[in-house]
Amino acid sequence: MTGGNSFYKSTLLRAGNNQTVKNSVVPPHGFNAAEGFFVIAHRGASHYAPENTMAAFTKAHLMKADMIELDVLLTRDGVPVVLHDTTLNRTTTGSGPVNSHLSRDIAELDAGSWFDPSFSGERIPTLESVMKWARNTIALNIEIKGRSDTKSAHRVEEIVIDLIDYYKMRSSVLVSSFDRSVLHRLKQVEPGIATALLNGQYSYGTRRALRRMKKIGADGLNLLPRQMNKPLMNRLKQSGTPVWVYTVNKESDMRRVIRKGATGIFSNRPDLLRRVVMDEFQ
Repeated sequence: MTGGNSFYKSTLLRAGNNQTVKNSVVPPHGFNAAEGFFVIAHRGASHYAPENTMAAFTKAHLMKADMIELDVLLTRDGVPVVLHDTTLNRTTTGSGPVNSHLSRDIAELDAGSWFDPSFSGERIPTLESVMKWARNTIALNIEIKGRSDTKSAHRVEEIVIDLIDYYKMRSSVLVSSFDRSVLHRLKQVEPGIATALLNGQYSYGTRRALRRMKKIGADGLNLLPRQMNKPLMNRLKQSGTPVWVYTVNKESDMRRVIRKGATGIFSNRPDLLRRVVMDEFQ
């Protein structure tokens, strides 16, 4: 047991190379493609709909993803909203930092037309609205930003814990961050919340990543494909540690990552990923 969590053990049936994985979270209605393997919709089905919107999330669910990954930031009045960038410019009709705007003003912004005119009028969802929808529907991976705004990160942690407990989603919500201190604090407050350490793009996939993960009590490790070196993957496999790999959108890359030992993949194309996973684990 890691970090006070109960494990859900699954055996991934790879050809000639079966692997036991100890997941600390599970989809509410079971795995859709292969037992124990997470098909994770990166910011929702963001190849087909504007990222981090309900349009992308509902499409991911219809495509039978097991989990949705999303990003959380705080507004000026302390409301957690679902958006990747710290500024509104790229994906909305607004501009400037998210934390300089009130939630009521952000709620009026268009978050869809940048992607395609057919999504005009799509809004930035609040974290609570997403969790209310996802409860008993689909698992979530909530990424908390860290070093750039420590005070904000503290507040987000508290709100995320409160919402997980309010909606009774401990078994289906994973909290991730690149910032080890964020995950360490969260585990100190609530050891039973499942967490995953995001390994940064400038970090090599070494056994040090596994040591860091264990030190902060995290339950899994999120890696880039190039970080999946053999010594690290062997250690992760031996311990049954979940390995979730981001962000993979080409079929050939999906197959390569699965065969290297991934137990979950983040993709903008969850429909394609699901088909590949079903084929690889049949």
